[in-house]
Amino acid sequence: MNDRFAFILPVMQVAFGVAAVLAGRWRVSSAGWWAGGFLCSASGFAMPALALLMPVEGRAIAATAVFAAAFFCFGQALCEHFGLRRNHMALRAAIAVGSTAASAWGVAADSLRLHLVASDVGCALLLAVPLLLARGRTRRSGDRALVAMSWVVVTDCTLRVIAIRWLASGGIANFPVTAYAFWYQVTGSLIGVAFAMAALASVMIGVLMRYRDWAICDPLTGLLNRRGFDEALAGRSSHERAGAAVIVCDIDHFKAVNDRFGHHRGDEVIAQMAAAVDAHLPARAFAARFGGEEFVIYLPQGALGSGGAANAAADLAESVRRDFALRAQRLLGRDFPVTASFGVSGVGLGETTLDPALRRADQALYQAKSAGRNCCVVKAAPAATGPAARAGYAGTATAPA
Repeated sequence: MNDRFAFILPVMQVAFGVAAVLAGRWRVSSAGWWAGGFLCSASGFAMPALALLMPVEGRAIAATAVFAAAFFCFGQALCEHFGLRRNHMALRAAIAVGSTAASAWGVAADSLRLHLVASDVGCALLLAVPLLLARGRTRRSGDRALVAMSWVVVTDCTLRVIAIRWLASGGIANFPVTAYAFWYQVTGSLIGVAFAMAALASVMIGVLMRYRDWAICDPLTGLLNRRGFDEALAGRSSHERAGAAVIVCDIDHFKAVNDRFGHHRGDEVIAQMAAAVDAHLPARAFAARFGGEEFVIYLPQGALGSGGAANAAADLAESVRRDFALRAQRLLGRDFPVTASFGVSGVGLGETTLDPALRRADQALYQAKSAGRNCCVVKAAPAATGPAARAGYAGTATAPA
């Protein structure tokens, strides 16, 4: 084995590990696992430098153990990055322990091939399991690059297993002079650096996405804020907006909640409203907290099927109204019912922005407040025809919470 690699590879892995540690200061959940993986990998690559401190058999077993730990960390980092709740951690831990035990058995039997095959198979499986679980979650180019490089690492381990007959033979002491050792160093340098760069790129993307979320999301509810709502709307086509509908909702007598229960409980009520809204959002729709206890829901064309966007939006508003009343009752009790009022309007023909529809929905909300609260009012767009348009609003519905 070239002695220079005994220093170059560990130093590179330590550098990547330190970079991941620093990135972890931005609270990216995968950063710590990446750091652990790179630092363990550095320990494995550094084993040849410990020739004077540890016998070759001890170094071989230690290297297998730390590489198994490294790939377990890499796999867990992938699970964290892709938000995999069912990540089969117990299975992966069993693979790490099993591959280390089999590799140690190879050392005890002085079988270099068994030692190397057990280690490579274990590393390949520890990375392949999370990759299979993450299928269909690679939506960003950075994610696709990370997954691609991870599969390259798995392939590299697999190819070494397949070619072990020609790459290595003899006892454990023969490892430094084998073709396996040479190719292990080469791929460890090239593929390892590319894999590390992809991993760090994924961490930095996570940092950027976190800052983006802080900029466009409401921290209390997890819904969009006003800025996020405008950005999300800007990404929709004018054709989609032409048949859209908006819902504006406001919690009734919210000040009384704060006065009686305190602002902390008031925040919980707001969070319950957000949960009720989120529970009923159809595909491609989105919602935002515009401030205080006011929420806005955007329903694009076709999100609620046929039958008229405003009428379908009114049905959704009624579902949210009833759901929120039940959630608030469970939170505050029957003795202090908390309700919400809703205003609905569709985007009229020829309207190029959502502002007119939002103004009409606000007017409908005020109508709902004047009608006794805890109800939904639909205010028709100017292009509508029939009695509803002539009256200026349609479908006022009031029901007990």
